[in-house]
Amino acid sequence: MRYSVLISTSALIMMITAAGCGPAVRSQAALEPMVAGDKAAAMDAAERALREMYFTIDKFDADAGYIRTHPLRAGQFFELWRRDNASPQAFAHANLDSLRRTVEIVLEPDNDVIALRCVVTVEKLTLPPQPVRSMSQLAGMYTDSSRRVQTLALDRDIIARAQWIDLGPDEALQHYILTQIQRRL
Repeated sequence: MRYSVLISTSALIMMITAAGCGPAVRSQAALEPMVAGDKAAAMDAAERALREMYFTIDKFDADAGYIRTHPLRAGQFFELWRRDNASPQAFAHANLDSLRRTVEIVLEPDNDVIALRCVVTVEKLTLPPQPVRSMSQLAGMYTDSSRRVQTLALDRDIIARAQWIDLGPDEALQHYILTQIQRRL
């Protein structure tokens, strides 16, 4: 029993340390020149790479060279098949907070070279603060949970006041997606 508590505590400390507390640093979107025969092949490679990472395509415009995905909830530590946490910091942050990621890919052709821009936007779910009146009410602060049974259903009022806060780009995932697309070309 003590061994499992020690391991759990150590894992939590490592995740908090890896996640960091500093503000998100914004940078330019990853722009990668790629040699491809045609725009259609690059669009197909980008779509396949995103689908293999479990992203669902929201908008696909082959003429404009544009792909946007629906937001995808960040993978948790027990989802070993997921590849959307491209760095240890992203992995730790995804296990501490409710995150989602949206990918936008833009292809800009220039003769025989295609410039591929990938932007991964990370958002964090924040719930409105609730007053804690006593420890016995803590289990039901956001849901109708009891001390014995925890549920994930939120009240309608809380859902209406919940917000997704933009944390900026995920540069490691942008690079990983571009690498996967290049591999397919």
